[in-house]
Formats: sequence, structure tokens, C-alpha cells
Amino acid sequence: MRFVLLAARMVPAALLLLLAAGGSLAASGQKKLLLFAKDPSTWSIVEGGARGKLVYHEVKGAYQLDASGLAPRAPYALVRYVGSPPRGEVLARGVSDSAGRLSLQGSWRNWTSKFWVVSGEDVGGSPGSAASLKAWRPERYLFEEKPLGIPCSCPEPEEP
Repeated sequence: MRFVLLAARMVPAALLLLLAAGGSLAASGQKKLLLFAKDPSTWSIVEGGARGKLVYHEVKGAYQLDASGLAPRAPYALVRYVGSPPRGEVLARGVSDSAGRLSLQGSWRNWTSKFWVVSGEDVGGSPGSAASLKAWRPERYLFEEKPLGIPCSCPEPEEP
């Protein structure tokens, strides 16, 4: 009987720990980064705009990006942007489907700074190489909710 009472008290505490650690993503070693269309004049998230989720395993390097609300049948690139000095790297390239959905996967090791989904026409470079910006049309891009590797007390946005 004593064991049952002790176990009943421990279950809520274990659930709280699991939720605080990020639920099943943290338990599996995976992390997520949410990406959103943002208004370039205010950098606020566009309600009902395009969005995506980048799920990655920091140690193993594997990632999966799923985005929606993009321009249909358009080329896109997943890039890592470091602002000082400005430079970027292309992680992957792909083309959205007829419904504006994009799915990219691969392996990457440096999970710091900013990750964006940009129009494939606006950036040069092949996956694994340096990115060169050809045009700046941020209204077509998805931006991270917060840079990785930088502490942030920002509220977690709603998941796409």
C-alpha cells in the first residue's frame, strides 16, 4: 500500500519533469526550431502565414524540415545565417509541392545562430557550401522564432 501511495505522488512529478524537458523530443535527444513568415517592417510573425518546423538531433546531426504555406512548385533553400560577419551556409535545397509544402532532410553539425528557409532563386550555393545572397525578398522567407545557442526568455510560439 505504501508503494502505491509513493508511486501516485511520483507520477505527477515525473510528468512535470518530462514536460519541462520538452516532452518526447527531449527524451529522444531531438530538438525543434519553429520557423515563421514575418513582416519585414516589424519582424513580427504573420498570423496565418507560412510556417515550418525543423526537428534536429544536435549530437547525431540528422534533421527534418517540414514547411507549409509556401509558394507552390517553387525552389527553396534551408540556410544557416551568421550575422557577424555576415555569412551563410546552405544545408539543403528542394522544391515545394503543388500545395506549397516543403520537406527537406539531411545531416548538419553546427546548431547555432539563425536558420532560414529562403527562396532558392535568392541564394546561390549547393548543400554543404557557402551561401551567397543574390536578392533580399524577406516576405518570401521563413525565419526562426529565436536564434539557436543564444539564451532567450522569449515565450514559445505555437507550433505549426
